[in-house]
Amino acid sequence: LTQAWHEACASRAVRLVTVIGDAGVGKSRLVHETIVRTGDNTRVLRGRCLPYGDGITFWPLVEIVGATAGINADDTPEEATARVLALTGDADVTARLASAVGLSAAAFPMHETYWAARRLLEGLAQQQPVVALIDDIHWAEPAFLDLIEHVLDASAGAAILLLTTARHDLLESLPPVWSVALRTAI
Repeated sequence: LTQAWHEACASRAVRLVTVIGDAGVGKSRLVHETIVRTGDNTRVLRGRCLPYGDGITFWPLVEIVGATAGINADDTPEEATARVLALTGDADVTARLASAVGLSAAAFPMHETYWAARRLLEGLAQQQPVVALIDDIHWAEPAFLDLIEHVLDASAGAAILLLTTARHDLLESLPPVWSVALRTAI
């Protein structure tokens, strides 16, 4: 994990590491220790996938945007969107993020949502290296897994470690190509 972090920083590129294990085996502890080792000059973003419920597809993004933009539970959608705009400095990125996280009823094609999430991460990584921790991706919707893949494939010039945790169920639910890649990495 530390090596992947150093590679991301040295090459200003995105790295993806998934820690897979049974519940209670120590995935969270391992991830915590890795984050501590990244140092104080790292921006840590946190999100988690939910097993069920309405609006869960981009729930990790909801948590990341909310915490990073400083959105409060009592903010109106307009106030929250203004906070996202202050964070991104880009109206197009903000409009797509606001839609994805439930602040706006506007609809955008999925690839534009992926683009906006990637631009958010890249912008944050211009200020300082980023660790984006996504817990429980075994519950992730396929669209969110596609977002992770988009960030991994399309980002450039940004030191980002996508650090995910999952149970072994993830290997059973992924398309065969992903499953083979993950089994090889374990």
